[in-house]
Amino acid sequence: MSLTVDQYRGPIEYWHAQQEELGYETVWSIWECPTVDQEIFNNKSHRVYYRFIRGDATCMEILNDLAWVEVSAFTAGGTVRDFWAAAESCFQQAKKQGDWHKFIEDIELTENGFELTMGS
Repeated sequence: MSLTVDQYRGPIEYWHAQQEELGYETVWSIWECPTVDQEIFNNKSHRVYYRFIRGDATCMEILNDLAWVEVSAFTAGGTVRDFWAAAESCFQQAKKQGDWHKFIEDIELTENGFELTMGS
């Protein structure tokens, strides 16, 4: 058990320190990236978006697929830091509309830009 704890302690501490330094509420949970300054996509601006169900949605709206909201932001470049800043912006926009998911779990390239998967 201690081997497993020790394996994760370093990344958890590193990403938490980065979160504190940046002053973000979001938590970077894509640990395949070793540093905040790693370039993960080409160094240009990218559209990042997040889709979520409105906090005040009714059951009927959810069942009829009418409760989805999309927020977006643009990166300054292609590093983890750039994508994290865009994800933080999306989170802040979504939070105002009732969403609380702050863990950045995945970023997937789609025809509309990079879609965030956020968890709680």
